[in-house]
Amino acid sequence: MTSSTGSTARDQRPASRSNPIVVTLLIVIAILLAVITIILAVRPGQSETDAVASDAPSTAAADASAQPTDVETSAPSQTDADLLAILHGEVKRDPDDAQAKGDVDAPVVMVIYSDFACPYCTLFAQEVDPALEDLVEDGTLRVEWRDLAQITETSPLAAQAGIAAGNQGKFWEFHDAAYAATDPSEHPEYTEDSLVALAEQAGVPDLDQFRSDMNAAETVQAVADAKQHAYDLGITGTPFFIINDAYVSGYAPTDYMRATILEQAAAAG
Repeated sequence: MTSSTGSTARDQRPASRSNPIVVTLLIVIAILLAVITIILAVRPGQSETDAVASDAPSTAAADASAQPTDVETSAPSQTDADLLAILHGEVKRDPDDAQAKGDVDAPVVMVIYSDFACPYCTLFAQEVDPALEDLVEDGTLRVEWRDLAQITETSPLAAQAGIAAGNQGKFWEFHDAAYAATDPSEHPEYTEDSLVALAEQAGVPDLDQFRSDMNAAETVQAVADAKQHAYDLGITGTPFFIINDAYVSGYAPTDYMRATILEQAAAAG
C-alpha cells in the first residue's frame, strides 16, 4: 500500500514541474501570434497567385489587411536603371489597344495585371477603379490591361472572353459587367454561356462572333503568352500595377493609388 502511494506521488511530481514549462510555451506562442498579426496588418498589399490561392476575403477584411503603413502613403519611385527599363518596357501607348483606356499621351500610364477570378482584382474594379475615372477623363491617366489568368481553371476562358469583347470595342464594358457580377469573397467559375451572357449585358453587338473569337486558337495562345510574359518578369500575383516609375504589388486602397498617380504625374512634368 505504501509502495503504491509512493509510486503515485512520484508519478505526479514530474507533471507539477512541467506546468511552468507549459505556461512559458503558451506565452511564447501568444507572442508569436501577436507578431504575425502585426506583420499581416501592415502589409502594403494583398494579391492572389496560382501557386497558393489565399482564402477570399470579405470587402472590409481585405481593405483593412491591404492598408499601407502610416509612413508609406504612396508607392515610391524606383531608381534602379535596370528595373526602370523593365517597368517602362511594359507600357505600350498603342492607340489601337482595345484593352486600354485614356489619352494615349497621358503623363501617367498604369499597367494592370489582373484576373477575372481574383477577389482582390474584384475589389479593385469595384472600389478603386471607378474612383480613378476622373483622372482618366481629365487626361492625367491612361490604363492598360494585361491578362494574368491563373486563379481558377476557367480564368483563361474569362481572359479570352475579354479579348473577344475587345475585338468589338467593348472590353471595358465587359470588364465592368464581369466584375460587377462577382462577389469579392469568391473565386468565380465561368462557362462559355455565362461569358456570352456577360458580353450581351456589356453590349457586344455580335455574340456569335464573340463566341468564335473567345475560342479561337490565337486567342487561347495570346492569354497563355501573356501569363508566361508576366512570369518572365517575376510577376506572379494579381493584381499588380506599374505606374510610371513606381509599382504596386497587390491591392491598395483608393487614396494610396491616387497619391501614387498624382506624384508620378507631377514628376512627369
